[in-house]
Amino acid sequence: MTGSILRRLKLIGRSEMGGAMVELAVVLPVLVLMAIGVMDYGRVFFRSIMVANAARAGADWGAYASNYTNQAGMQAFTKLDAQEISTLKVSSQSFCLCGDATASCSSSCGGVPLRVLVEVTATDTVALLMNYPGLPDKIVISQSARYRAQ
Repeated sequence: MTGSILRRLKLIGRSEMGGAMVELAVVLPVLVLMAIGVMDYGRVFFRSIMVANAARAGADWGAYASNYTNQAGMQAFTKLDAQEISTLKVSSQSFCLCGDATASCSSSCGGVPLRVLVEVTATDTVALLMNYPGLPDKIVISQSARYRAQ
């Protein structure tokens, strides 16, 4: 009887049946952390694209016809383009250039026509799913678009 017990214990010691479970237990947490990191990166990248597109849409609207003086309209159009982002902050401005210098839009530019520009800046904050060492828990995304008014 003791001989059969010893043989069974030797077989259990040589068995490799539990090795895969141990490897899975070691590797699975690392894989889960990597998957969450990839999802966070994708979320931030996608939000950055949405914010940039919204800023471009607002500046495009402001540059059309005589909309460059309508700051509230540019901001509203920017927020309309990014309806999915409820925390979007938008600022807009229009200004004139005489050569490379900023000038008053009511002044003349020495016979050269003034260039009227509109600029829209859209800003949003994305909270990460996890706290990563060396990274903030929230990432601020700010995108600007500047167009020449027609």
